[in-house]
Amino acid sequence: MEWQPSTPLSAEELAKLPVFPLPRVVFFPGTALPLHLFEPRYTRMMEECLDRGCTAMAVALLAPGWEDNYEGNPEIYEIAGAGRIVAHQERADGTHDVILHGLNRVRLYELPSDGRPYRCARAEPIQDSGSASAGDVMAMMACATRVAAKVRERQPDFALQVSTELAPARAADVIADQLVVSPEERQQILETIDVQKRVELVTRCTASLLAQLSEAHAPS
Repeated sequence: MEWQPSTPLSAEELAKLPVFPLPRVVFFPGTALPLHLFEPRYTRMMEECLDRGCTAMAVALLAPGWEDNYEGNPEIYEIAGAGRIVAHQERADGTHDVILHGLNRVRLYELPSDGRPYRCARAEPIQDSGSASAGDVMAMMACATRVAAKVRERQPDFALQVSTELAPARAADVIADQLVVSPEERQQILETIDVQKRVELVTRCTASLLAQLSEAHAPS
């Protein structure tokens, strides 16, 4: 089943948004995130979303120490990515495969459980602030392009899903999604609302990766 991704999140959806907390996963606006929901509390979340016709969901990164309370409600970062389900398949075993399309950065204010096994929050959209200089955007794109070339030496099918037509804020998010591995760095980028600072941060992260890849390929 597929839906259209472009519909903005409504005030009603943001008032009670299902939250999927995950370790090591940071969800950026403008990107696609495939998910496999298999835990009973999250399969129920999906089923209730489908029953209500709700296709909106937030994905939040679990804070350090989550391992000690994973079956409960471990702490999550309050800045998260929110988006819309654009594809869904229910498997014979009752699990669900979905693809989310990222729409917003949001600040989460968790709601009481009210008997639900999964978490919900009131979500406040966060708007980007400022703009980035053309020179810094070009530097970010050039660095990302060089990293992508290095990656293609090992993975010939790899393609950087970014173009000069994207706004700098979205380009930084897409590059971070594809090339920044560390969950801590990804979360820092997600929380960076100032577009100039976000572009600079993504450039630093990709430059560090480029240095690592270049060193790995250097002759001994």
